[in-house]
Amino acid sequence: MSITYNFRSLLDESQKDKLTGLLNRQTFEANINKISSLTLNSDISQQPNESGKNRRRSKTGTEIFCLAIIDIDDFKAINDRFGHIMGDEVLLLLSYVMKQNFRAKDLLFRFGGEEFVVIFHVQDQEEATKALERFRKKIEEYRFPQINTVTISVGATLISEINHLASEIIGRADQALYHAKNNGKNQLHFYESLLESDHIVERKEMGTIDFF
Repeated sequence: MSITYNFRSLLDESQKDKLTGLLNRQTFEANINKISSLTLNSDISQQPNESGKNRRRSKTGTEIFCLAIIDIDDFKAINDRFGHIMGDEVLLLLSYVMKQNFRAKDLLFRFGGEEFVVIFHVQDQEEATKALERFRKKIEEYRFPQINTVTISVGATLISEINHLASEIIGRADQALYHAKNNGKNQLHFYESLLESDHIVERKEMGTIDFF
């Protein structure tokens, strides 16, 4: 059974955001614990691929995924200056570029407002960085009608055996996004890199999930 099949089986296809067609926040909140649990003790990582060779695995032998929170920079100013109709067009066009940039098996969510989330399978942080940087640059270079330039800030973290609790996953990505928004915007930061460079301090989430 493929990891893609496991992911898709969690989803109710009717739970889509009406404007963008992406999966909605309710779908994410209902399934994040199931999604994160797929990285633990999975025998999927030990199955051979079509060539008969074992798939590449992390050092722990588990699948690795990346969760990234994407936030449109200065979206309120866009709505204030150009109106909510143009704001909706920005959301629609951004979601279009998002679908073009990521794979069909990747999970793309709109949380509402200007916030989006993507969850995708990676071999390591370098691969995740390349995918997210590619998307950030495509948005930066895209010419939105009337508005012209729009940028995004991205906070990301890896989902692995040592980081699988839903509250920790969201909390880590949210800390990375906060750092991006407060240090110039239009940039990508990984929680793991910020922690290693002492730009943030690790904290344990307590109680229920705080969905920023």
